[in-house]
Amino acid sequence: MNQKPRTTERRQIPRKAWALVLAIAAVAGFYAWKASPLGPGLTESKTHKILVDAMATPTNAPDSACVNVVGVRPLPTDVYTAFLEDQDKIVQGLIKHQLITVKRVSADGDGSPPKPNEKPEDASSHMALTEKGRAYYTDGEARIGSDLVYTAKFCAPGLLVGKILDYSKPGKNPFDDNPNEVTAVKFEWRLDRATADWAADPVFYPQISGFPSKDQPDEWQTRHIMLERKDGVWGLGDRPYTIRW
Repeated sequence: MNQKPRTTERRQIPRKAWALVLAIAAVAGFYAWKASPLGPGLTESKTHKILVDAMATPTNAPDSACVNVVGVRPLPTDVYTAFLEDQDKIVQGLIKHQLITVKRVSADGDGSPPKPNEKPEDASSHMALTEKGRAYYTDGEARIGSDLVYTAKFCAPGLLVGKILDYSKPGKNPFDDNPNEVTAVKFEWRLDRATADWAADPVFYPQISGFPSKDQPDEWQTRHIMLERKDGVWGLGDRPYTIRW
């Protein structure tokens, strides 16, 4: 019995279908590129993620989520005891929560114990960070009148990021020497007493003011922050709370 040889028939995909598949792939690829850290622009979701990641580090928090001890140079350092006495409530709160240590020392600056004949206005204390305190401390400055003075700045943990309310179109500032693209972002933030650890202590109010009030538990603070594109990657700028426009 004669049998016809079996032939394999391949179904041809129309060119239009191929073109459609390639077009969809191209659009998806472009979107992924644009939404990635190497892309040229920002999306709201990417901006939100950058801020969430950044605020996991307490020292990136806005000023009103931080407490300052004015007149203190970068720690560890010797400081006039009178400065600390003027801010005793804050200083004792930081000691209580084991963020700093403070010890009276000689005004001679040699680390020896204080001399019996030292004048009260010359009295010095040595302030240092504890291991716990390092995670929350950064050097800062405060303006008193026309003068800028050093501060020891401690920022609360557990900051929550809410909605991205607005952001400017990424671009270079023509009035600034910064060569990178930047964008000013307005976002919501607040602190949670359950995760704020030492910062939830009432002794630090009103300096720390990022907690919702009892009568408005869902309220948020708002702040502008600067994002900057360095080497193709978006993140916080060198001075994120200085709007360079």
